[in-house]
Amino acid sequence: MKRAFHLSGAALLALIAATPAFAQDTAAAEETATADTVDAGDIIVTAQKRSENLQKVPAAISVVSGEQFEARGGVNVQSLQQLVPSLNFKESATTIDSSLFLRGVGTINFSIAAEPSVGFVVDGVTYARSGEAFGDLYDVERIEVLRGPQGTLFGKNSSAGVVNIVTKRPGDRFGGYVEAQATTDDEYKLKAAIDIPLGKGISSRFTGTYANFDGTVRNVTLNRTVNGYERYGIRGMIVAEATDALTFTLIGDWRRTNADCCAEVIGTVPGNGLAGSLSGIKLDKEKTREIRQNTLTETRETSWGASLQADLDVGSAGTLTSITAYRDYKNYGIRDGDFIDKVYNIPGGNQLDDFGPQPSTTFTQEVRLASPGNQTVEYVLGGFYYKAKQERTFERDDIVCSATTLPPVSGLFPCAPGSSTLAFPSAVGNFGSTIENVAAYGNVTVRATDWLRLIVGGRFTHDNISAFNVRSAATGIGPGLVGAAANYRLKTSQSDFSGKLGVQADITNRLMAYATFSQGYKGPAFNVFFNQNDNQLAPIAAETSNAYELGTKFKTADGSFTLNTAVFYAKYDHFQANNFVFLNGSVVTQLTDAGSVSTKGVEIESVIRPVRNFTISAGIAYTDAQIDRFNIPPNASPTQTDRRGEQLPLAPTWKGNIGATWKIETGGFANVEIGSNISLTSDQVSSLQAGVTPADLAVRRAITIDGYALVDANIALVDPKGVWRVNFIGRNLTDKSYASLITTGGPGGSYRYLLPRDVDRYFGVAVRFNY
Repeated sequence: MKRAFHLSGAALLALIAATPAFAQDTAAAEETATADTVDAGDIIVTAQKRSENLQKVPAAISVVSGEQFEARGGVNVQSLQQLVPSLNFKESATTIDSSLFLRGVGTINFSIAAEPSVGFVVDGVTYARSGEAFGDLYDVERIEVLRGPQGTLFGKNSSAGVVNIVTKRPGDRFGGYVEAQATTDDEYKLKAAIDIPLGKGISSRFTGTYANFDGTVRNVTLNRTVNGYERYGIRGMIVAEATDALTFTLIGDWRRTNADCCAEVIGTVPGNGLAGSLSGIKLDKEKTREIRQNTLTETRETSWGASLQADLDVGSAGTLTSITAYRDYKNYGIRDGDFIDKVYNIPGGNQLDDFGPQPSTTFTQEVRLASPGNQTVEYVLGGFYYKAKQERTFERDDIVCSATTLPPVSGLFPCAPGSSTLAFPSAVGNFGSTIENVAAYGNVTVRATDWLRLIVGGRFTHDNISAFNVRSAATGIGPGLVGAAANYRLKTSQSDFSGKLGVQADITNRLMAYATFSQGYKGPAFNVFFNQNDNQLAPIAAETSNAYELGTKFKTADGSFTLNTAVFYAKYDHFQANNFVFLNGSVVTQLTDAGSVSTKGVEIESVIRPVRNFTISAGIAYTDAQIDRFNIPPNASPTQTDRRGEQLPLAPTWKGNIGATWKIETGGFANVEIGSNISLTSDQVSSLQAGVTPADLAVRRAITIDGYALVDANIALVDPKGVWRVNFIGRNLTDKSYASLITTGGPGGSYRYLLPRDVDRYFGVAVRFNY
C-alpha cells in the first residue's frame, strides 16, 4: 500500500520563522551545547542509536533508571506505569495476552496473527509479544519510553511507541552483589550478579534470580491462595573487544514461570438465578478477595534467547552495528472460564475450561550505520529482517446439565455424574501464524545553522503474513463453542512507506524546542482465534498513523531544574481492536478493523533539585484518546452508530506522578535514603463497549475503572562505603483497592475484575551486599 506522505507544515514553518528572533539574540552571548556535553543532572540515552544527552533529543522520552525501579521494591513493567504518566499496562488472565498502551493507544488482542501497537525492545532485540517480558525485569540499567511512531530509528516498526530496555554491562573488575527481599504478604525474591574478567579486553556478567509469591486471592473451593507465581532465570553477557575498533557483545537468557495467575474475581451478584453459585463469597467489586472455582487458572512459561551484537568503528562514517537474535517462548495456559465450582441445572450453570500450549520463535537481524554525534549531518541508516512463528493448540471443554435428582443447594440444583443428565461438548483447535517483515529505514539530521537542525526520515516495510486454523467439530452444543469444523489457510502481504519530518532549534543554550511529523505503521492481521468462522477470513487492514508533536526541553546550568513538555496529536486509521461478542451464552472476542481513532494531549515532566541530595521528580499527562469513526459491523443493530467521541479503552484522561528522594549523609555507620512516590490515574474504561443505548451506557459504566491514587515509600540504610544496603519498602500505603481490568461475561451477567499485584497494602525489606 502506498500512503501519501504529506505534512501540514504550518507548525514547522512557524517554529522556523519564529525562532531566529530568540536564537540571534542569544547566539553571541551563549555557546550552543553540544550533543555530547554532560552537565550536572544529565541523563544519557541511546534512543537515536548513539549516546546523547536526553535534553538534546527531539522526541518525547521518559527515562527510568534501574536504581529508581529497585528502590520501590518492584522490578516489572506493571510498576513502570506508575512512573511514566503516558504509559498504561493491560493485564490479562495469561501474560501472553497482556499488552502496553502509550498515549491511550495499544492493542487489546487475542488473535495469534496480529502484532502490538507498542514495541518492546531489550538490548536491541525486538520481542514478538511484549507479554514475554512481563515477569520481573532484572539487572536493568535504564528504561526508555519513547512516545509516538519510531519506525525511522528502530528495526521493528511500531505505530504508537517503543519501550526500550537497556541492561547493565559487565564491569572491568571482579565483583557483584547478592540481594534478598521479603514482604509481609509472603513474596520472596533472591537475585545475584557477578562480573568476571575473562582476559584482556574480555569481560562478562552473569545474573540469576528467583521469586515466589503466594498471591492475593483466596480460592475457597481449592482451599488455597492464588494469583501468585514462582519465577527463576539466568542471564549472561560477554563483551569482547576484538580490536580497538571492533567489539562483540554476546547475550543469553533463560527463565521459567509457574503461576496460578490470573483468576478473575466476580465482583457483582450474578443474576438469572445464579446468585447461589457464589454463596459465602463477599462480593464487593474490586474489594472482592475470594473466588469459588474448581479449576486452577494457571500459566506455565519457558523462555530463552540469544543475541550477538557486533559494533565496528568505521571512522568518520560512524559505527556499523549488526544484531542477530533468536528467541524461543513456550506458554501453557489453563483457565476456568465459567467462574463457578459446580454444574447446575439452570441456563448459565455450565462448566467451561480452556487449556493448551502456545510455542513461538522469533528470529531478527538488524544492520545499521550510525554517524558520530555533534556533526553537521547526523544519520542512522539501517536494514531489518524479522520472522515470528506462533502456534497454539486450544481445547475448550464444557459440561452442561439438563436434569438432576440432587437436592438444591443455596437455591440451585447441582449436577453430578450418576445422578444427573450431563453432556460434555468439546472442541480442539490448532492455529498459528508466520509474520515476516523486511524493512529499510533512515533518519537524517542536518545542522542548518548553529542553532537550527532539520530532520528527515523514512521507512520502507514489506510484510508477509500467513495463518492457518484447523478445528475439530464440536462434540455437542455448549457455551463458547462453534459447532462446525474449520480448515482455513490464509495469506496476505503489504508494503508501506512511512516518513518523518522535523525541525529542532536551540532557543537558548539551555532551552531546546522541536516540532515533528511522523507516520506509524503496524502490519495487516488476521482474526485467527479458536472460534473463527467463514465470515472472518478476510485480512484486517494495516494500522497506520499520522502523528504531530511540539516539544520543549529546558535545564538550568547547574542542573537544579529540568522541565520537558510535549503537545501531541495523532490519528490512527484502521485501528486494530478487539470486540466482545456472545456465543452460545459465553463472551468471546474477535479482532476487527475498528475504524479511525485519535489521541491528543499534553505531557509535562520535571526534575527539581533544590538542595544537594534532595530530588523531586514529577510528571503529568492529559490524554484525549477517542473514537473518530467506528466501523459498524454488517447486520448490526439499528441503534449502532459511528460512536464518535467515545473514550478509548485503558486511556485515562489524566495520569500523573510525583516522587521525592532525600539522601542524608549522617557521618555514622550508615547513611539514610528516604523515597516516596504518589501516582494518580483518572477514570478509564476497560474495553470498546458501546455507549449508545441506555443498556450500553449501563454496561460501559460498570466496566469503567474508577480513578485512584497510589502512595509508595521506602527508607534505606546505606553503607557509606557501598558494601551493603537495607531497604524498607511500603506499597499502596493507603490500602486502595483497584482493578486493572473489568469485563463482562461473569456467571449470570455478573462482572469480572482482574486485580493487580499491589491491590492491597504491603511492606517489605530488601538486603543487598556488594562485593
